[in-house]
Amino acid sequence: IHPYTKSLLSAVPIPDPILERKKVLKVYDLDQHDYSVEKPEMVEIKPGHFVWANKTEVENYKKEL
Repeated sequence: IHPYTKSLLSAVPIPDPILERKKVLKVYDLDQHDYSVEKPEMVEIKPGHFVWANKTEVENYKKEL
């Protein structure tokens, strides 16, 4: 999962107030993506599932699948 997506999912509220207080939010760091050298492109990572990423990121995402 893309780091930005992880941060979005971590922000979803948990209905249990005890668990919600213990939840750790993931903060997306935009600086971790340097597209100045290796430009991103739309890539089909799985049939019907596309991501906007550079080749290095695509390789890492495929390892996570």
